[in-house]
Amino acid sequence: MRIYLGLTENSAPHQTRIFGDFESQLIDLSLAYAGWMKRHRQLSAAAYELGSYYFPETIAAFLERGVEARIALDNVIAFARNTSTGDLRGPAGEKILYQTREIRLLPPLQNPEKSFVIGYSDRARTEVIPTPEIPTGFYKLPQTFVTTGAPIIWPKFSTEIDADACLAIVIGKEGRRIAPEKAWEHVGGVTLLIDITAREINKREGATTNNLLGKNFPSSTSLGPAVRLADSNDDLKDMAIDLSIEGATRQQFTIRECVFSVEQIIARWSILGIKPGDFFAIGASMARRGDRLQEPAPLRVGSTIRCSSSTIGELTHKVVAATGAQT
Repeated sequence: MRIYLGLTENSAPHQTRIFGDFESQLIDLSLAYAGWMKRHRQLSAAAYELGSYYFPETIAAFLERGVEARIALDNVIAFARNTSTGDLRGPAGEKILYQTREIRLLPPLQNPEKSFVIGYSDRARTEVIPTPEIPTGFYKLPQTFVTTGAPIIWPKFSTEIDADACLAIVIGKEGRRIAPEKAWEHVGGVTLLIDITAREINKREGATTNNLLGKNFPSSTSLGPAVRLADSNDDLKDMAIDLSIEGATRQQFTIRECVFSVEQIIARWSILGIKPGDFFAIGASMARRGDRLQEPAPLRVGSTIRCSSSTIGELTHKVVAATGAQT
């Protein structure tokens, strides 16, 4: 199941809502659950409160609700499948089904406490790289997040930017110092991430092992469009991620092909403590093709970038100059 974060046409900026996939449309899960409660539990008075509890204003909060929220989600989807489209309404007749174009999609994770991409400094990348023992990483700051359709703005301070396709492992259960064999118990789902890097700035920062400005400028982190909730670990491990520039495939990988495993990453970084809505992204540049790692894909102003997965969806962006001109 894929869940999205978005705003309806009349929503105030703080009134975000969680939506689910339903027959090529998006269903407002909070109102749909309230409708289910009224019809099947005859709890009209509490229906809205329960809908808002299980499907709150952020996906991180939904994940924090745990198993009960997943059961509520299953009930909503079963209710929707067994109800004619014309009768799918909230308790007071509210609209709950939307075409994708009617919803302003947002990055599904808004303000994670920990938002890391796993990787090396440029100095550590070699033609054939040995498997290291410790998965290092760098922050992607929430103020840099955008989602599909938004422009990628070329930073004025850089002449060289590139893109790396990533699969972000979304934490669904808090913990600290998690043993590798318990790691998957803390995975809530996955989403796509495109790591945009100002490469020459990143190289300079690499001299002091500081990956900040070169990795964190406006629109340098594309996230979404949905969180695909975790079901089978094997399904997630075999999920194929593709990055194309102008329609030509530049990167492909699954997390089985990456230098680090999910177990290694969570065991290492959970030393800090992890919470629902945190994520650790693994990029194609950490995945082997033959005897070498893949390289990030160079961009130019006017490039169209597409990162996709058949089970998550796709992120599509146009690269524009900082002034907005596409030269």
